[in-house]
Amino acid sequence: MTEIKPERLPSKENFIEWYNSLLQLAEIADRRYPVKGTFVWLPYGFKIMKKLVEIWDEIFEKNGIEQIYFPLFVPMEFAKMNEEWFEGFKTDAFYVEGENVILRPTGEPAMYPIFKYWIMEGKLPIRIYQTVSSFRNEGKTTHTMIRDREITFWHEIHTAHKTREEAKEEMEKHRKIYEYIWKEILNIPPICVEKPNYEIFPGADSAYEFYTILPNGRLLENGSVNNLGQAYAKKFDLFYIDENGKKEYVWQVCTGNGARFLVAVIALHGDERGLVLPPRIAPIKVVIVTIPKDNKNYLEEAEELKEKFENAGIDSFVDKSDKTPGEKFNIWDIKGVPIRVEIGEREVKEGFYTVYRRDTKERIRVQKDKIEEVIRSLLENDIPKFLYEKIMILYQQKIKFFDDIEDAKKWVEEGNVAKVNWCGKKECFESIKELGPSIEAIGFIVDEKKEGKCLICKEQTDKLTIFGKTY
Repeated sequence: MTEIKPERLPSKENFIEWYNSLLQLAEIADRRYPVKGTFVWLPYGFKIMKKLVEIWDEIFEKNGIEQIYFPLFVPMEFAKMNEEWFEGFKTDAFYVEGENVILRPTGEPAMYPIFKYWIMEGKLPIRIYQTVSSFRNEGKTTHTMIRDREITFWHEIHTAHKTREEAKEEMEKHRKIYEYIWKEILNIPPICVEKPNYEIFPGADSAYEFYTILPNGRLLENGSVNNLGQAYAKKFDLFYIDENGKKEYVWQVCTGNGARFLVAVIALHGDERGLVLPPRIAPIKVVIVTIPKDNKNYLEEAEELKEKFENAGIDSFVDKSDKTPGEKFNIWDIKGVPIRVEIGEREVKEGFYTVYRRDTKERIRVQKDKIEEVIRSLLENDIPKFLYEKIMILYQQKIKFFDDIEDAKKWVEEGNVAKVNWCGKKECFESIKELGPSIEAIGFIVDEKKEGKCLICKEQTDKLTIFGKTY
């Protein structure tokens, strides 16, 4: 790859060029690794993802889902236990030369043969997860973190239960966990759909998928929650003996996502200056920049403020580099640090701090004795609220309801997303796909209904879908 590091960001209107440039400029990822679909996590990007991983670790553990690790290598005998699974992945799998194994595309074939032992030992329910890399030999165009061959920081939750009702309850818990992550951690309104039965694993009960609308109008799948029913249990012979001595197959749920969470943050919150990080995943929440004058650098005041922030549990950093204040402002804008505090001659003389919000680009004066209170309020309330509402407005602009197929198609071709009534039949699903390359209806919108007629067959329905171009 001959790509060089860009000197500045291009317009966000050219989304992929803007996105790739920002990954380099903000030091999130280096895309110059010479294997298609792979990249190097740079220190700053790694710290952001580490924050996110720590958050989901805490959430999962709090919900009784325990962390585990399974080997990367999947024996071929395990991979072939579920024929449909193997048929779906055999052309995309990486095979180890000289060994009868593949690299893990997903966790099921590695985990479920071992689940069998645990279930026989009476360990039900099983509720575990792992955060790993998965490997898929993608034939499509790859984009860093959007579509990779090595899918890094991938968490997958796998559970097994005695009853169908338990599995349904588990599925809803996972959906609520993801909704919490989207709203409270990433400050992005979740788009959740229920998939039609022909779009889920063969024999499975149901599935939810979450989506992100990228600035170019493309829909990106961003997390899935799958009620597998007994489909995999029957393939892997996962059963228990009930109180009547009867053999019963378990019911299973699997849920997964990873670095695409960060894709959504970069794509939606980022702007013409760089990243805009939600406070919860920002490695540095406050950067302190001094404005020297007449041989006074004000670093002592900056260090005192940093100590105050650190004692209050607020991650902060003093920029002591020899760059000019303007250069420092630009660097930290690119890195998306939520708040910048400026200390110069005027601030020291008059007893205040200048506080700059990365999300609104506003500067405010804050008296010294109020600084901790104001910063905490900004980080915990004002900034998350502003970011969430900003994306809500963006989605409202991007999504428009249509009852005319040609109008809907035109809207999508212009880089938007169409909301329509949809009966859910497969032939109507296929008809929407035929409207253009990469166009797809993503499923029934959860918790939203509207009486009308299916866009394709005109059958009466209150169900809705959104469709657009997908990755």
